[in-house]
Formats: sequence, C-alpha cells, structure tokens
Amino acid sequence: MKARKWPATRQVARTMQILRRKPGQKTDRMRPPVHRLVLVQLGLTLAMAIAGYLMAGLVMAYSALLGGLTYTLPNALFTQQVFRYRPARAIGSIVKAFYRGEVVKLVLTALCFAAVFKWADPLDARMFFITFILVLLTNSLAPALWGSKSLKLRA
Repeated sequence: MKARKWPATRQVARTMQILRRKPGQKTDRMRPPVHRLVLVQLGLTLAMAIAGYLMAGLVMAYSALLGGLTYTLPNALFTQQVFRYRPARAIGSIVKAFYRGEVVKLVLTALCFAAVFKWADPLDARMFFITFILVLLTNSLAPALWGSKSLKLRA
C-alpha cells in the first residue's frame, strides 16, 4: 500500500524545488501582484470604453480604448520582462531587465501615440487623454488599494 502524500508534503517539495534554482533562473509559477495591476488597467480601459460608448457613441468608445491600451500594453510588456526573474538571487538580471524594460516601454508608448494620432482619424482626444491618465494613475494608487503586504511575492 502506497503512503499518501499530504498537501503539506507537496508544499515542502515545491518550496525545495524553488530554492534549488540557480540565481537568475526564470520563474515559472511565482507571479508578483503587479500582474493583477495590468488586469485592473485593462478593466478600467474597458469600463471607460463602455462609458464612452453609452455617453457619446463609437468614436468616444474607441478613443477611450486606444487611450487605455496606449499605456496598458507597454506596461504589460514591461512587467512581463522585469518580473520574470526571482528577486534577491538575481539582482543583476533584475536591474538590467528593469532598465531595458523601461526603455522599451517608453519607446513603445511613443510609437502607440504616433500610431493613434496618425491612423485614428475621428478621435476624441479629450477621452483619449482622460483614459490614458486614469490608467497611468493606477500605478500610483496600487499601494493604497492593496496595501504594502500585497506588494510582496506570493508562491
């Protein structure tokens, strides 16, 4: 008869597997709560687009959608790039990824602005910038909304 594995034993085995990784090795299942922030930004973008559609129609809706996505997509790429390494064991990799990710984020944001203003012909600039700024402010409001404990890594 096989011995039954208890959930605590599986957790200990998983923790040991994580600790045996080499410094700088990419994570697989550990996700910091910053990924939740990207989902909140997408939700706010969709809410603003729906509100724009209900208030003034299609032009305001896609202006809000483009405004939110102009910030959210580069930010999602940034978080994916920076938070793929385990903290404390790969400080050098994290710092390099942070600077590289910030440059890519800024360039991609500028390209998104250029593309929107070049190809989105009837654009409600007011709704575009309002949504962009609201989504941008979610980064500042995240610690207030979730508290300092939620900013720690969770397995």
